[in-house]
Amino acid sequence: MRGVARRVAGAVALTGCMAGCVAACAATGTASVTVGATVGATVGATAAGTAGATGEPREASPPGTPSVAPSVAPSGAPLAAPPVVVPALSPAPARGVHAEAAHSVVRVRGFASACDRRLEATGFVYAPERVLLNAHAVGGVDRDLKVVLDDGRRFGASVVAFDPRADAAVVRVPGLRARPLPPARAVRTTAVIVGYRNGERSPIALPATVRANMPAETYDIYNRVPVWRRVHRFQGADIGKGMSGAPLLTGEGRVMGMVFAKDTNKAGIGYALAAGEFAPVARAGRKATRAVPHGHC
Repeated sequence: MRGVARRVAGAVALTGCMAGCVAACAATGTASVTVGATVGATVGATAAGTAGATGEPREASPPGTPSVAPSVAPSGAPLAAPPVVVPALSPAPARGVHAEAAHSVVRVRGFASACDRRLEATGFVYAPERVLLNAHAVGGVDRDLKVVLDDGRRFGASVVAFDPRADAAVVRVPGLRARPLPPARAVRTTAVIVGYRNGERSPIALPATVRANMPAETYDIYNRVPVWRRVHRFQGADIGKGMSGAPLLTGEGRVMGMVFAKDTNKAGIGYALAAGEFAPVARAGRKATRAVPHGHC
C-alpha cells in the first residue's frame, strides 16, 4: 500500500534522567521520526494493534516503499492524511480510567554507572510479576533497578527481555501482585495516558485523542539504526519527562499502545508504539526468569 512519508525532527524520548538527560540518555540529542500516514486504508482490530497479537501487518516497509513528501505545517510536522482509526468509544472520564489503572502503572527507577545518571520512567503490569516499558528507560542501568507502586512500595527488578530496535523491554518483579492491564481489542480515538510525569510520586491521567495509526521510520534507542514501526499519533496530552513507557489506554482501561516520544515542535503531540510492535518482547518476557544484557546508556 502506498504511503505518505516525511522525516519529522523533534520527537524525543521521555525518560526522566535525574542528571538532565532527555533522549534515551544516549548522546544523541534529538531523534527524528519519519511519519507515514497511510491513505485509503481501513484498519480493524487486528491491523490496528490488538495487544498480545502475533504482530501487526505493516502497510509500509523500509525497502522500496513508494513515498512522497506531503505538505508541511509551520511546526514542521506533516499534514496527516485522514486519520486511520476505528470509530471512537463513548468518552469515558479520565478519572475513572485512572482509578482502575493506577495500581497497575508503576514507576521504574535505576542508575546507569557508565554515564553517571539516574533514570526514571513509567511502566505497566501486563502479566504476573512482569512490567513492560521502553528499552531506552533501562539501557545501561546496572544498579538499584526498582519498581515503585502508587502507594510507595518498592520492589527489586531485573531485565528479562530487551529489544533496542523495538524500544521495548520487560522487567521481572518478584512479589508484585498488581493486576495486569488487559489488551485492547481495537484502536479507539478516545484515549487516556496514565503515567508518572516529571518525577511525581503518584500517577496522573491525561486525556488524549488518537489522530492516526501509521507506519513511521524512527531509529533504535541509540539513534543509529533506522527502523520502521507502527505508531499511534495522539494529541491533547501534556506529557513530560518520566512518561516514557506509559500505557495508552482506551476509555475501558485497555492497552492500545505505549508512549515513547513527544513532538518538541508542537505542544500536545506525542507518539505511542502500537501494541503489535512490543508484542514479541512481551511474549519473550512473560515466562523468562534470567536477567539478560540490556545495552548501554
